[in-house]
Amino acid sequence: MSTDEDRARLAQQLGRLPVRELVDVLGRVLPRHAEDGDGMRTALVLATATVYEQEPAGIDVTLVAWPDREHYDDGLGPEQGLWEDGRCARCDVEVSSNAKRARCPVCDTPCTLT
Repeated sequence: MSTDEDRARLAQQLGRLPVRELVDVLGRVLPRHAEDGDGMRTALVLATATVYEQEPAGIDVTLVAWPDREHYDDGLGPEQGLWEDGRCARCDVEVSSNAKRARCPVCDTPCTLT
């Protein structure tokens, strides 16, 4: 079991990572916490929430897709923000990523984003 200081130190390290590296780390950790049972699956995912100043009730939530490391020769994809958007062809969730080739955080299906 870790201490509060250990978790604070880890949080500080994660806070210093650029977005694409943070997404890569969380893409390795969050799927390990999925739970299956009683005909359903619950997964931890990373998401972005966009709040519009002119429409405070209009919030867009998009799941962050993990870069497809196989496509990028075990790399992280391009160095840019989460600007690539699309939908998972299998589970139809809206996703964004720093890479045009990514994997859905819910079902692990490859996604081609634009």
